[in-house]
Amino acid sequence: MSEGAPDHGSETPLPTATRSQGGRTAPPPRSQVDGPGARDERKWVAAARGGLTLEELEEGPWEVVVALERWRPSVLSLVHALRFRLATLWGENAHDGDVEVHGIFLGGAECRGVHLRVDLPGAARKLPSLLPDLPTALYFERELSEMFGVTILASPDTRPLLLHERHTAPPMLPAGGEPTGVRAPFGFARTEGEGVYEIPVGPVHAGVIEPGHFRFQVRGEEILNLEVRLGYTHKGTERLFEGLEPSQATILAESISGDMSVAGATAYALAVEDALRVPVPPAAQSTRGLLLELERAAFLMGDVAGIILDVGYAAGAAEANVLREQAYGALELLTGSRLGRGTVVPGGLARPVPTEARAEVERSLEGVRRGLAGLIDHVHDQPSIMDRLRGTGVISLEVAEALGLVGPAARASGLDRDVRRDRPYGPYAHERVRVRVASRSEGDVEGRFEVKVAEVLEACRLARHFLGEGGSTSGSPIPSRSAQTRHGLGIVESPRGEFLVALRASEQGKRVLTRVHVRDPSFLNWPAIEYAVRGNIVPDFPLCNKSLNLSYSGFDR
Repeated sequence: MSEGAPDHGSETPLPTATRSQGGRTAPPPRSQVDGPGARDERKWVAAARGGLTLEELEEGPWEVVVALERWRPSVLSLVHALRFRLATLWGENAHDGDVEVHGIFLGGAECRGVHLRVDLPGAARKLPSLLPDLPTALYFERELSEMFGVTILASPDTRPLLLHERHTAPPMLPAGGEPTGVRAPFGFARTEGEGVYEIPVGPVHAGVIEPGHFRFQVRGEEILNLEVRLGYTHKGTERLFEGLEPSQATILAESISGDMSVAGATAYALAVEDALRVPVPPAAQSTRGLLLELERAAFLMGDVAGIILDVGYAAGAAEANVLREQAYGALELLTGSRLGRGTVVPGGLARPVPTEARAEVERSLEGVRRGLAGLIDHVHDQPSIMDRLRGTGVISLEVAEALGLVGPAARASGLDRDVRRDRPYGPYAHERVRVRVASRSEGDVEGRFEVKVAEVLEACRLARHFLGEGGSTSGSPIPSRSAQTRHGLGIVESPRGEFLVALRASEQGKRVLTRVHVRDPSFLNWPAIEYAVRGNIVPDFPLCNKSLNLSYSGFDR
């Protein structure tokens, strides 16, 4: 057992609890209640909390508050003894200038997870760093420092993460200051040696993409090191949520990363439904599943097109883009928006989807499936294409685990994670839905390409299933007033991976959002590009980059 793990005493007997998010339609499988991982989790929570009581049994992660001196030992115990992973870390304002630090730690499919909290007094907002024992924490701690003024003790990297200008005060504190216009210094890593030179790229790029700066250290054409600087599209979205009624904020959730609007809206809706205990009709759940899988198919078809275009196969890329447009067209038929916007809201759907469009959606899905199968057969027969993909941009399993990667990038490196299967929510919680998760072990561009192809085909299959299950119902009303003030959590498997929203809603004359934290999958996956390109040649950088397809906006928020 790792340093500081609680002493697991006698376990308090617990009854079976129903677990799901937003909809509460099905109890968990028996393994999720009685498995060894769940028993170890309950022992850990009981030891950390001094026992469990029946009235504290709720859905979602166990909530545990620890003293400051127990923060680091408790986290390391969760990570090393229980093999949990850090899913997200965020700050929240409390009374009198105090800051609460929250972390969500997730275990295996049978576990509920742990919501760990530590309170920092306003006079001394200091927190011991989780590095180097937990590399995933680096970006979270840097953001916590600049946004909430928390001093991270013994941190190896205290540079700003999102803010490119000095602030008179951390912007997420109640009295947050405005930018002064003075650029903050940012020290890039340097690689020295004979023949080593630097290539700065961006933040403005030749293509129609968002801004980001890439600093390469190169010898000849071999990339020795890469450092990425982001934050150019930081919008302060989390602050914009504050004070809004839950029904008003979906447009912000859809805009976190606009190419995953349905996933963002669904994660936000699940968090609101969790916080306010809002049920969702089964037919609306199925329609959400349909929209999520259509978005996945369209998004990943774009990745397929981009990868084969970057190896010079323009005709195949054009064919893939035609299939991509078929999937987006199906989304538009159902929602009136090519990106599926304005339909998924807390409580269900903003409006019923047109039933007369279902036959056309069915034809589109079959067209994507058949077209992709034929295209990939042809691609596999082209050695000049496959040779470029194989062995390029390798992300090892060890690196994927250390960084906490999610989505296709993780699964292509042998890290078998998919929230639809591991923490089934909404439409995926039904026993008739079985998600077939594709994975590879090579961790290269070819592996990511093959995983994405398989996921498009699986998305088509699941979308057809949900198409037959969905109905015309819209949803349930959101209570405008309630005595409860509590956190809600929504986790969705987006096309890029696990998309997480945590929020608190409270009563201020009316029900409003007081804190919304968003962790886009790209926040975890961006560091992977720095590892993927090492040892590759400069011309292969676009291929590595496209195979990961990271979101600037999702990282910056």
